Amino acid sequence: MKTLYDKLRTAQIDEQLINAFQNDSDIVYTGVIQFLSDKDFIMLTYNDYGIQDGEVYLKISSVKSIDTDSYDLANMQDRIEFDEKHHLNSQPSFDLPIKMSDSLFDRVIQTLQDDQKVGLVITAQAGKLKYNEGLISDLQDDGMVFTNINKFDFSKQSVFNIRFDDIRGIEFGGTELQLLQNVLDMVKPENHVENEIIVDPSVFRDQIEQLRNSGDWVVIDTNDNRKYFYVGKIISSNEKEFVMMVVDMNGRFGGYVWIRYDDIGRIITDSDYLRVIDKFVIENKHNKHFALPVLNSDRAFDNADNILIHIITQSIQYQKVIRFETADEDNFAGYPTSIDLQTGVLNVELLDVDDDGDLPTRQIGIENIREMAFDYFKAFLTENEID
Repeated sequence: MKTLYDKLRTAQIDEQLINAFQNDSDIVYTGVIQFLSDKDFIMLTYNDYGIQDGEVYLKISSVKSIDTDSYDLANMQDRIEFDEKHHLNSQPSFDLPIKMSDSLFDRVIQTLQDDQKVGLVITAQAGKLKYNEGLISDLQDDGMVFTNINKFDFSKQSVFNIRFDDIRGIEFGGTELQLLQNVLDMVKPENHVENEIIVDPSVFRDQIEQLRNSGDWVVIDTNDNRKYFYVGKIISSNEKEFVMMVVDMNGRFGGYVWIRYDDIGRIITDSDYLRVIDKFVIENKHNKHFALPVLNSDRAFDNADNILIHIITQSIQYQKVIRFETADEDNFAGYPTSIDLQTGVLNVELLDVDDDGDLPTRQIGIENIREMAFDYFKAFLTENEID
C-alpha cells in the first residue's frame, strides 16, 4: 500500500490536481504540489471558483488523506480550464526562492520574516486548528514571535510566541493576505473605531435609504443563525425591500442580494472591517481587479414598487440562477421558470436534487422569500455549465 508521501510524490510528478484533507479540520486545500520533502510540501492552491489564489505549506503529519480522482476534482479542473481560457487568473505569484537543499519550512518562515509578508499560520491547540493572520516578528531556535493582525478589531492586535512543533501549516501569497499587506499602516490599535450598530427595526428602512443615497459601505447581519453576513453598498430600495451590491472578503465584486427589511438582524454602518474593505476595493479598482470581466458589477435597479418581481422576471427571461432563502430558513438555488402574478406562485428548477425522491422543481410563494442572491461568479459558472 502506498504511503501518503508516495501518493504526494506521484501527484507531484504527474502534476495532478489534488484535494488535501487535514486532521482536525473541515478545510480542504485544492491545488498542485510545487515542492515536496519527506516531511512537508508546498502547493499552489485554487479557490472554490477555480482561480489560483496563493500557496500553502503543510506538514505531511497534519494531512489526513489526499484525493487525486473524484467528481469534485473533475468539476474543479473544468473551472480552472474555463478560468484560464477567459484569462480570469490575475493573482501575481509569490516570490519564494527555493533550492533543492533547502528545508521547506525554514525557507517559508525565513522569507515571510525577511520580507515582512503577511501570512496565515495554522496551529494545533487542544485538538483544534487555530488560524493566526499576521507577521513573523522574530525567529528563535524552537519558535517564532508572531504579531497577530485583527482586521475586524484593530485594538486587538497582539504579540505572542508560536512553537514550531505546534505549526501544522502556513498560507501565504493569497489575494486577501496581499491586500492586507498594503493596509498595515491603517490596521493599528490607534486607528480603531467603535462599531456603529443599528438594531431597532423601526429605523431600518430609513437607514437603508440613507445608505442608498450616500453610497457608504455597510454590513447587514440577518436575524437567523447563519455564520456569514453581507458587506456591500445599497443600490436600490423602496418601502418593502432593497438590493445590495455585495463584495467578498477580498474587496471584490460578489454579486447582488435582494433582501426584505424583516430579514435584517442589525445594520453596521461603521467599523474597522468596513474601513479595511473600503481600502481593498480602492486598490482592486485601481488595478482593474474589482470584478471578473465576465460579471456585471454595474447593473442598475430602479426603486419601483416591486423589485422582487423585476429580478425574477429578468431571471426567467435570461435563464439566470438565483439562490433563495425562505422564511422557514430553507436555502436552495435554481432557475426560475415561471411565475403566476395572480397567485404569487413561483416555479423553480432546482440545481441540487438528492436521490431520495426530491422533485427537480419547486413551487414557492413570493411572500415566503426572504433573500435572493444572483449574478455571483458561481451562478455564472453554473449558467455556463462549468459546475
